[in-house]
Amino acid sequence: MFETIFSDIHRKNPETYLIGVWGRDGLELEKATYLPPSVNIDLLGAELADILAKLDHVEVTSADICIEYNLGQFKIFVYSLNADYFLLLVSSQNQITGKLKFYLNLKKNDILTIL
Repeated sequence: MFETIFSDIHRKNPETYLIGVWGRDGLELEKATYLPPSVNIDLLGAELADILAKLDHVEVTSADICIEYNLGQFKIFVYSLNADYFLLLVSSQNQITGKLKFYLNLKKNDILTIL
């Protein structure tokens, strides 16, 4: 569904390790993984589960909000799409937040059209 959109975002933000759309219920709708071989996938999965558990206490609404969370060698971005879905992105610490937000804003309507 979102493969082309995720690829476009990754092409402009090569620091991206993982990008996906999740429901507010915590269930993954679709994701794409761009991990360098040095990343511990099991550790990343555990860290993502922790982030998603913390999101239960954060109201992600249809307002344009982006939560950035620094976690060790990763940056975690939660970008609201609407009241039911959000985009979750994991990148290296080298990710430039303003540049990423620019491309997420460009692609938001494309994602919403698919949802």
